[in-house]
Amino acid sequence: MKSLVVQRARLGDLLQSLPLIRALSDAGESVTLLVSEDMMEAARLVHPGGNVFGFPGKGHLLELASGSPMKAAGTIARFLENFRTVPYDRLFQLNHDGTGALLGKLLPAREKRGFFSLHDRILPGEEERKKLSGWPAYLVASARGVRAVNRIHLSDVWIGFGFSGSAGEREDFSRDPVPGPGPVGLVLSGRSVYRELVLEDVALLVDRIQRFTGRPVVLLGRPDEREKARVLTRLISGPVVNRVGETSLAQLWAEVASLSLLVSPDTATLHLSASLKVPSIGLFFSNAQPHETGAYLPGCLAVTPDLECHPCAGEGSGCTQMECRSLLDPEYLARLAERFLTGSALPEPPAGLRVWGSRRESGFLSYRPTHACAATREDVLGILFRRFYLRILDREVVLPSLEEECRPFAGQGWPSLLSGDHLVQGASLASRQWGDHPLDPLEKRRVLEEIPLLWPLFLLTEDVDGGQGKRDVQRQAFALLSEETLGARSLLMDQGKKEKERSFSTKNTRTGREVGHGV
Repeated sequence: MKSLVVQRARLGDLLQSLPLIRALSDAGESVTLLVSEDMMEAARLVHPGGNVFGFPGKGHLLELASGSPMKAAGTIARFLENFRTVPYDRLFQLNHDGTGALLGKLLPAREKRGFFSLHDRILPGEEERKKLSGWPAYLVASARGVRAVNRIHLSDVWIGFGFSGSAGEREDFSRDPVPGPGPVGLVLSGRSVYRELVLEDVALLVDRIQRFTGRPVVLLGRPDEREKARVLTRLISGPVVNRVGETSLAQLWAEVASLSLLVSPDTATLHLSASLKVPSIGLFFSNAQPHETGAYLPGCLAVTPDLECHPCAGEGSGCTQMECRSLLDPEYLARLAERFLTGSALPEPPAGLRVWGSRRESGFLSYRPTHACAATREDVLGILFRRFYLRILDREVVLPSLEEECRPFAGQGWPSLLSGDHLVQGASLASRQWGDHPLDPLEKRRVLEEIPLLWPLFLLTEDVDGGQGKRDVQRQAFALLSEETLGARSLLMDQGKKEKERSFSTKNTRTGREVGHGV
């Protein structure tokens, strides 16, 4: 079977598409990859030995159009004509934009999955096409309504494009990767200035990592960070390998592959290390969070600030303090790296920081706290909403018990910013929307006005999905959300009330674990 995967986004998204490509290849499919032309070199490294094609980028097309609009149109026409000669069995279009939807419509394939229409705009000739549904609908809903509480990794979402009922089809690892004997890599910053490390902190971190681990440190970064790296090397007391801005893409691949551990605030480099099975410690502050874009590899760590404002909107937040960066204690991070490399017990995070560990559960990747901590509003909603969405998206998934998911927060108290009663009441009312006596429009509007927590769930099931999902599954998902809110509150408030929580769980009699769809 021949499959075409269209991924025209930047490097990080391309690398996060790799698990889908591997899953398709493992299923015996011959995969062709279509990327933006400026991503061709990276695509060949991601998909070695496979067919890779580059679609003309926006800059190239605008340059052609400035001379003659017909040149741009002719370039696209010739590109599409070449593709029409290849009969693809399946097409996976991963980009929710106008160009992606148009490509999905024009490229030939017997079966198409992904984005072939837009949520908020109707393409010419697509008036009768159904609204987005399933995993594509969730990707839109999560980006617009639940970013702060999203607990489904982007790579898992894209795998869902290829495999419905996909828990058994997903790439798995028999054991967590073991750090090798190589150096420790340290990336200076992410794409945003809000994810840029303070130079004095980096200098201290390098010094402590080399002292605690006995391993050399390799500095990595972009060409525009060369001067910053030169200043940094003068602040570091011992020797350091400075590779900032000095590596081609292929050399960066080889450099990261040689590391025993990568420490990085840049998610693209974390995705690269995960694709090479190199363990990492991701530094997530500003608008980044590990649940959505952390290293897609079990056995990795992520460090986040323990602040109510995290994750924020980055540059759009208007924050001038960037307090989250000041919480990244170099002494602690170096000790964390040392314990991670030796396999010792991880040190307790200092006040203001949290550490998360990645693990594989039923084919999905999740990040959970490594140490007990009080749950925030986003923590609780993240657990409850993830369970709600997975029940709708993948009826074959077997969820861990609610008790297991709440364990890092058990007995630590219910977050003051979250009204559990409102959530229980709203979920109970919402379950009627798919029952025998659905809510009328005025009643539904009142529910959402009084209980705005439910808006992201309605965005998927009503606005994006257009009510196309299975009504019985959606009704059960809302009913279980109401029950599990009570169960989670019991667990967080009092560890001694676990039996009450268990009464709300539907058990799989063969495995003893809860069945994801609650049937």
